[in-house]
Amino acid sequence: MSDPLPEFRAAHRLAEPDASHWLLRFGPVTLKLRNFAWRQAAIDAHDRHHLITGYPLTLRGEMQLAAWEWGAGRYPDWRATAFCAPLVVAGAILMPRRTLRAFREGRKSESLYPARR
Repeated sequence: MSDPLPEFRAAHRLAEPDASHWLLRFGPVTLKLRNFAWRQAAIDAHDRHHLITGYPLTLRGEMQLAAWEWGAGRYPDWRATAFCAPLVVAGAILMPRRTLRAFREGRKSESLYPARR
């Protein structure tokens, strides 16, 4: 069986994990952000979490996936937690039922991130 991740990344125009920068698209705005080492280490599993859960690469989908990852197990780096926390909070405010459902689904799951130290 072939790995679906390269096709997923190509379809969504995502940078490779080791790229120096990545693009954050927010509606008509696109920001070019530095791809820090902690993000490079986490993004492969994060993208696979999108494939596993089916949450889309939209703002809503990222809020749901952040909640799912909080339930299933976050990436063990404080910067990743700080990056995702606003998504979970925004999801809890803007779409509380979906966010809680995603968190609960995460609690029944196991993330692909390494265990917290």
